[in-house]
Amino acid sequence: MKWLTELIGAKSFQQVEVDELYDLALIHQPDLNFVYFKRPVDDEMDLYARHLSQESFSGINTVVSSSSVASVVTDQLNAVGLFSSGKVKFTRDIIEITLSFLQVTQASHVRLILKVLSDDACLKFHTDAYDLRLLCTYVGKGTEWIADKYVNRKKIRMGENEDIIKDFTQVQCMQPFEVAILKGEIPSRPKGKGIVHRSPPIQHAGEKRLLLRIDY
Repeated sequence: MKWLTELIGAKSFQQVEVDELYDLALIHQPDLNFVYFKRPVDDEMDLYARHLSQESFSGINTVVSSSSVASVVTDQLNAVGLFSSGKVKFTRDIIEITLSFLQVTQASHVRLILKVLSDDACLKFHTDAYDLRLLCTYVGKGTEWIADKYVNRKKIRMGENEDIIKDFTQVQCMQPFEVAILKGEIPSRPKGKGIVHRSPPIQHAGEKRLLLRIDY
């Protein structure tokens, strides 16, 4: 387990790499705002995910529970028409990740979004007004994030990226198949600092991303 500690005044905010999917529950620690699990790319899932990103896949955007996620994901992916061993593994992977997130959040329902992106969604570095969000990019560039040591938080609302980021060489990028939980900023956690992040620029290069996002 790797700890990246950044000091902000008297308070420490950390980003943590964990060894198991269920260790993402560490995000509940008050001084953590980003927890990530690195894992190798599965070749069969990768092949299916790349096929899916090239198909006329309308995506998934729905609220699921622990009792409904398996049927929802299976039915939605079966409707695409592709079939392979990679599809079976990919379906199971999304179900397992969602169940893990439900367990971490202790929520009865979460919003599951699986979509193909070809535009520049959020190019500006920012924090979000949500409690917790899970991200996993299966195809393409992953979410970019940066530790607070290299951020001017006073510029996040009104400034541009050049004002917000003190050292662009310190920007880190999630890799394909990496799973992370990001902490946002909400009124019930007024002293918390959400992780500063953005979507990677892809539109100019004509690239695509297949992104799993689960919101709580």
